[in-house]
Amino acid sequence: MENNAIDWTPIIVALISSVGGIIGAYLAVRKGSQEQEIKNAQREQRQSDRLDSIEEKIGRLEKKVDEHNGYGKKFGEVATSLVSMAKDIEFLKNR
Repeated sequence: MENNAIDWTPIIVALISSVGGIIGAYLAVRKGSQEQEIKNAQREQRQSDRLDSIEEKIGRLEKKVDEHNGYGKKFGEVATSLVSMAKDIEFLKNR
């Protein structure tokens, strides 16, 4: 009867090796996923920082444009005042 007995040792070794391989592969995939998530988060943060910087620059430019437009309005008012003064001077000369 001993001749018909199955040697379980190679089967157990193969099962343990397979389970170990599966666990190792799972852990490797999990680690790779975590590293990818970290890289994605860093990339998104850089993009967010760039967008914040661009928005800040646009805000400064809008302020400068508004200021510039204010000067244009003031120059227009000065020109109108000069025309009015020139007419008054002309009127006084003709008197």
